[in-house]
Amino acid sequence: MATPRILGLLAAFALVAAACGGTSAADTTTSTSTAGRPATTTPGETATTGQGGAADSEIEERIDELIVEAQQIRNLEFLEPVEVILLADAEYQARFSEIIEEELAEEDVQAINALLRVLGIIEPDDDYRQLIDTLLSSGTGGFYDPDTGELVVRLIGDEFGPYAESVVVHELVHALQDQHFALLDNEDLEGDDAYVAQAIIEGDALLREATYVQSLSLTDRARYVADISSIDLSALDTLPSYILESFQAAYRDGFFFHQEIGLDEIDKQFTDTPESSEQILEADSYERDEQPQEVALPDFELPGYEIWFDATAGQKDLELLLGDAVGIGDAAEAASGWGGDANRVYNRADEEAVYVLSYIGDTIRDAEELEAAFAVFIDRSVPSGAYTLLERDGAEVLVIIASDPAIGPQLAATFSP
Repeated sequence: MATPRILGLLAAFALVAAACGGTSAADTTTSTSTAGRPATTTPGETATTGQGGAADSEIEERIDELIVEAQQIRNLEFLEPVEVILLADAEYQARFSEIIEEELAEEDVQAINALLRVLGIIEPDDDYRQLIDTLLSSGTGGFYDPDTGELVVRLIGDEFGPYAESVVVHELVHALQDQHFALLDNEDLEGDDAYVAQAIIEGDALLREATYVQSLSLTDRARYVADISSIDLSALDTLPSYILESFQAAYRDGFFFHQEIGLDEIDKQFTDTPESSEQILEADSYERDEQPQEVALPDFELPGYEIWFDATAGQKDLELLLGDAVGIGDAAEAASGWGGDANRVYNRADEEAVYVLSYIGDTIRDAEELEAAFAVFIDRSVPSGAYTLLERDGAEVLVIIASDPAIGPQLAATFSP
């Protein structure tokens, strides 16, 4: 539940990209800019800082070529200049850390910490800001910042090789998306809607990146594999699987969704997005235009608390939330059959949080499966001492988890049917 700009920093190839195994020979910065000319098929003057000399000139020429290739692969042309910035590992991590520090408000970090602790996702001493910093600064190869129009890519060692080039293509696709469609500009997306948008955006870019990699010569493809193999992923092992999977899922799910629906349909997804994560995960529900059922929670102000989140969780988030407790396969099965939900989180600083989920399944059997999975989740994940309520009425399921058990009866009286 990061801030819109954090969600908008679309990092490349998150499934495998991470911090370089060591520092480069010199912490250099190479910036190649298309300022002063349209970023189209006609190269022009560029501005570069970094190693200087022939190395910079060759990088400039190669980026101009990649700009052309990205436009051809995506079948769109740049409407405005873009700036490509290549950073050594330490500089890249510092850049991302600065953005996270600026964009993640302390009150949001406190709210997320309280929620993740009562759900048993993080330990009491864990801090979300540090975890997301590790994920984004160490676990990504690049990002496009729609606020500044900058495209930032991490170098593997001190070389601008095939892997870094593939990341540039990925991020150039994000820049093209941003210039032609409004989806990256929507800062009001929450919950399931935010996941759907990210799946559309990232699945598109990942497909184009894969197309570029497939076009490489055998020699360059071998260098690409060598670059990937040299990346140290160990920092990601420290992250809770829910946080890591929540970030990775949109890439993977969007990639397969676009393949199944067809590349000629991708532009349509940016202007008429799927209705839910169910439609992303199960393309036949998209093709049937299966609409989510409307679910509403009663208006209720909890004394001393603020409503921090009030939107749809969605099939994908339920799958990810239950995954550690029941296993990935069983979690996906339990979340499948999602008909709709309403999800609300109450927060009191970093001390207390309340999670409320009102769910409706397509069938009673679907609701029974979700109820059973949440029973295991509560038993295995939720800290002892928390208040929990889990009940089912036909195809409807209600889940309440609160860090302060004293408010349990009040919550039950308000939300229980």
